[in-house]
Amino acid sequence: MSVLVVGGGLTGLTAAWALGRAGVPTLLVEASDRLGGKVRTERTDGFLVEHGPDSFVAYRPAALELCRELGLGEAIIGVTEPRVVHIRTGGRFVPLPAGMGLVLPTRVAPFVTTPLFSYGQKLRASLDLFLPRLSEAGDVSIGAFLQRRLGRAVVDRLAGPLLGGVYGTGIDELSLDAVVPQLRESERLHRSLMLASLAAGRARAAGARSGGGGPGTSAGSPFVTLAGGTGQLVGALSASIARMADVRVRAGVRVVALERQGGRSIVVLSDGERLRPEAIVLATPAPVTAGILEATAPAASAALRSIPYGSTGVVSLGFHVDQLPEAVVGHGFLVAGDEPLAISAATFSSRKWSGRAPEGMVLIRAFLGSTGESLLAGSDDEVVAAVRRDLAATMGVRGEPALVRVARWVNAMPHYTVGHLDRVAAACSALAGYPDLALAGAAYRGVGMPDCVGQGRAAVEAILSGGGATADWAEGTEGAGEARGAGVEAAVRRGAA
Repeated sequence: MSVLVVGGGLTGLTAAWALGRAGVPTLLVEASDRLGGKVRTERTDGFLVEHGPDSFVAYRPAALELCRELGLGEAIIGVTEPRVVHIRTGGRFVPLPAGMGLVLPTRVAPFVTTPLFSYGQKLRASLDLFLPRLSEAGDVSIGAFLQRRLGRAVVDRLAGPLLGGVYGTGIDELSLDAVVPQLRESERLHRSLMLASLAAGRARAAGARSGGGGPGTSAGSPFVTLAGGTGQLVGALSASIARMADVRVRAGVRVVALERQGGRSIVVLSDGERLRPEAIVLATPAPVTAGILEATAPAASAALRSIPYGSTGVVSLGFHVDQLPEAVVGHGFLVAGDEPLAISAATFSSRKWSGRAPEGMVLIRAFLGSTGESLLAGSDDEVVAAVRRDLAATMGVRGEPALVRVARWVNAMPHYTVGHLDRVAAACSALAGYPDLALAGAAYRGVGMPDCVGQGRAAVEAILSGGGATADWAEGTEGAGEARGAGVEAAVRRGAA
């Protein structure tokens, strides 16, 4: 059997690696001149700059297990203490209430005493304890679902920053079933979302007392990374693939056409070469995959084109410690919907992770999501100027940065809007007669690094079993929302894989 993997991001690399381990002759083609997709780490002047994701969840095991299989176990590190994150709302910083889970409190006292909400807003949220089940058939937005149960303030100051920012999608457009299906399940089982979250908090605390956690994790934090940055995983994957006799990699080559002949696919590359692989893993963004399939599977192509995409940006700035006020502590802040800022969040990377900045320096990552997307059409100078204005106005950062890096991910972020799972199902259904094709990647069942790793492996399993055309992955569907919302850092990190 021979397999063609199209796309050299984390999903495609994982698929090629898994095929190589199985001894399957494999060719991976990547249109750009580098591998890794949105996972990109740069070392410069003592700084370690992440242009994409800076971490991944430890309790979703796919990425963590892959790191260990590649011999990176000793490189896994957890976040530093103190893990303090603020919400910027109403022109001030308010600490995120302790014990926050999936946009809901897992402890009563911190929520009751937080200044994040007025007394009336807390009373409105507490109505969730008494309201009947409100679920309706069909997908709805997370914003609409939570507003009915908890009120608008919780949506704007918690759900929006914690979930909307991760996907670069407004909380009133973001799909409940695709992102946080467990909220619907919590309502079904417990009736009250608050009661469900408090029960989850008690269970998590009991698990911690019994010795939960693992190597490289920080107590209470679900997030880990690698000492050399997330790009260390891409480097290890690439090096391992390079040693595999059955796997070849060709960068700078793209697929320009896919034809069908006698039940088999013929792939035409940009250099004119025609290939007849026995199976194909399409690990490219949905619009690219749609273009590849347009002539052969127009219905699948149309479904994939209906998945909306948007742009995001990551601006990394290095400052001397004395350019920041001494009062600045913690890992960063999220921006609520009532703040007139271009940035959607900022992370103090060098305080969140060790080894990210030289002694006496601080590395800050600011994120441009849906609120600052229009800025990305401007020059780097304009983008940096806007970010610096926001950091000066909110944090009092002074003077010129010693380091400036701008990462633009233009039309690169899939938006999981209402009806997302129906669009994915339509694409897979349209490919049901193509057992030699498998779809995988961030466009389908999760945008995080564990999702991409898991989907790459699942695509290989589907191909080898003759299933094909699958974008399903059990971990990605059953636990999808938990991975994006269970911890504060899920919203502080941006540019997901």
